[in-house]
Amino acid sequence: MRRLCYENKDQLLAGVIVAGWDSVEGGSVYNIPLGGTCLKMPFAVGGSGSTYIYGLIDSEFTPGLNAEQARTLVKKAVAHAMARDGGSGGIIRTVLVTADGNDRDYTPGNDLPYGPGGY
Repeated sequence: MRRLCYENKDQLLAGVIVAGWDSVEGGSVYNIPLGGTCLKMPFAVGGSGSTYIYGLIDSEFTPGLNAEQARTLVKKAVAHAMARDGGSGGIIRTVLVTADGNDRDYTPGNDLPYGPGGY
């Protein structure tokens, strides 16, 4: 992925976020910006609406969040980004990746925790 991002940096408009789970590291998140650097991070934020939510994430993220707390924070942050950025979509899809598999969740636009339908 690093090489792909670096070699195509002139054609790409955004970096890449890669996350997963393995038996050695457990859950991991990597951010690969356009320059190709691969950074392991406790979380990653990206996309056109991300600039609107860094303060929210900084104030509410704490290491050791359980799955429900993490999903709630992600939905809140994405809903805030969507309320400020017209290019951030109208629904929220999350995937919780664990040793037991992937747990997918869908939140329709009329059920957002913030913004139209969620104020």
